Amino acid sequence: MLRLNCVTFAAADPRGLADFWSELLDEYTVEPEGDAWRARGAVDLFFHRLDKSPTIEVPIHLDVNVPDHKAEIERLLTLGAKLVQTTSHAVGELQEEWTVMRDPEGNGFCIQSPPKTEVRYVGNITFSCAEPVALGKFWAAALRWPDEEIDESFLQRLRDGGVDERELTGFYVTRETPTSRPRFLFQRREKSRPDSYPLHLDLTADDREAEIARLTELGASVEETKSTGGHTWTVMRDPESNPFCVE
Repeated sequence: MLRLNCVTFAAADPRGLADFWSELLDEYTVEPEGDAWRARGAVDLFFHRLDKSPTIEVPIHLDVNVPDHKAEIERLLTLGAKLVQTTSHAVGELQEEWTVMRDPEGNGFCIQSPPKTEVRYVGNITFSCAEPVALGKFWAAALRWPDEEIDESFLQRLRDGGVDERELTGFYVTRETPTSRPRFLFQRREKSRPDSYPLHLDLTADDREAEIARLTELGASVEETKSTGGHTWTVMRDPESNPFCVE
C-alpha cells in the first residue's frame, strides 16, 4: 500500500516556516526531526532546508478552510503572511470567494470559508495542471483512492449558467473516503515548471520496489534513489513532471 506521509516544503528557515504553518492551522504541533522540522496534524507538513527555484505560479499548493474569511486574513498578516488577491467567481446562482496569500517564504496558498467550517484545516492539496482528469486518475490509482463523484445537478447548474461543456473537464477530485481531508484537487491552470519545486509530496510504501514498479506502469518515471541515515527513498515524477518521493 502507498500512503501520504507528508507535504514537504523546501525552506530557508525550516523552524520559522513550521511555526508559521502550525499557527495557521488548528491542532498542529511542531517538533524537530533530524535537521528538519515537522508540523504534525491531520496531514503532516515537513520543512527541510532544500534548494528551491523562485516561482510565482506554484505547481502544488494548499487550500486552507477557515471559519471567518476576513478575520483570518487579518490574523495571517500579523503572522507574516502576504496578501496577493481576493477573487470571487459566479456562475448563475453559484458563487465562491477565495484569497490567495503567501507564507513568509513566498509559497502561495489559498484561504476559503466553505459552509459549516469550524476549525482551520487543509481542505485541498491542489495541483495546477494541463489535464486534470488524466493527472487526477493517476493519483487516484496511485493511492487507491476512489473518484469523487460530482453531483450531476451541480454540473447542470454550471451548464445553465453558460459554462462551456469542455470546461467541465477542467477539474477533478479524489480523496480516501467521502469525508476525509485533505482532498486532492486538480485544476486546469497555467503553472511554473521550476527546476527545484518548493513543495512536493512524500509517500510511504509497505514494499517500495513493488510500488515503484506499479507507479511506473501507471505513467510515473523514476528520477533517482537516495539513502541516508538508514532511510532509502526514490524520487519520481508524475505524468506532468511533478516530483514526489516514495520511501
